[in-house]
Amino acid sequence: MMRHVARSTIIVLLIVALATTDAATPAFAQAGALYFPRTGHHLTDDHGFLSFWRSHDGPRLLGFPVTETLTVEGIGPTQYFEKGRLERVAAADGTPVVRTGAVVAEYVAALYRTFPPRPDRQPVEGELLFAETGHSVREPFIGFWQAAGGVEFFGMPISEPLWEQTVAGLRQVQYFERARLERVPTLAGAPDEIQVSDLGRALAELRGLDTAPVPNRGFEIFGPPAPAAPDVAPLNAPSGAPTPPPAARPSPSPRTPAPSPPANRASVPAPRSAGKAKRIVVNLSKQWLYAYEDDRLVFDAPVATGRDGMNTPTGNFQIYAKLPVQTMDGVTDGKYWVVPNVPHVMYFSGGVALHGTYWHNLFGTGARPSHGCVNLPLKSAAWLYEWAPVGTPVRVTY
Repeated sequence: MMRHVARSTIIVLLIVALATTDAATPAFAQAGALYFPRTGHHLTDDHGFLSFWRSHDGPRLLGFPVTETLTVEGIGPTQYFEKGRLERVAAADGTPVVRTGAVVAEYVAALYRTFPPRPDRQPVEGELLFAETGHSVREPFIGFWQAAGGVEFFGMPISEPLWEQTVAGLRQVQYFERARLERVPTLAGAPDEIQVSDLGRALAELRGLDTAPVPNRGFEIFGPPAPAAPDVAPLNAPSGAPTPPPAARPSPSPRTPAPSPPANRASVPAPRSAGKAKRIVVNLSKQWLYAYEDDRLVFDAPVATGRDGMNTPTGNFQIYAKLPVQTMDGVTDGKYWVVPNVPHVMYFSGGVALHGTYWHNLFGTGARPSHGCVNLPLKSAAWLYEWAPVGTPVRVTY
């Protein structure tokens, strides 16, 4: 009898233990994982990524995740973030460790970019020179670089400080193996004067990785909600009463060599032909874009380009990166602006891009409302994005 009671007691305890374990599993998963509505992805501690992110000022230095965890051949578990990438690899003794990935070195290599060498001069006070790359780091970036972990976190410098046109305007930047740092002049002396660029996301999208949002699996929410399609027309729209169209609209014919599109016609793309030399011409005087295959015009569209002081650069360029969608922000005249979900972005000169525009309808009117980019109607940008591969020449002229 006692043996039967003991056996029954053990069975009951096992059932209770199993029930307790099942009930505790979701709570443990929620405590050890986060979901980011803004990017639509999870961050867990399955590979130690969440702990690393938390202990290394993740929101500021890595941003939010833009992919789920991936398995990359030759590396292992990997996850991309807005500003970088985390990898779990084996240390020399075989112990698994988490490290940041060389996203910027890979991004630069994928775009065939090169940087000028370091000037032949004596190092200034506080400057660190790296013989491995031939570049150095100094102020205004070295303090931020060292505080975040230096070589271990950001890698070695692969460029000198230089000025580039970014999506937020002209900024001083420096490229490192694992991050690009940029200085925000309007925040001089503030903690956020030096920021990390969003090149983790750029590399993920350049490689065609799946960055589409996924549903929350029931984890704790972190950060702001997913951006809605906002009304951001005031950012680029003229103030006050609507400006009437100019009495004499500029002729849509470029000076040379592009032919003139007929007035008031909708541009109908010609059939595409494989193997043709593609090129894009943007005429700033006409505020019009032309796409060619060999010498045949296959598409044209009205555009709106950079305002005075943020003029669209002229010259010969090529598309060096394409992003299906990107949130752009910056500071202009001391005022912060943000434009979420900018579609069909094609960068051709630093932070200057061709892209779709949903917040104004000033294309081809002669108005120049942008921060330097070439604004296109949504359907025109979608067509051009599909038609023009990375490397397509872009000529911007008057």
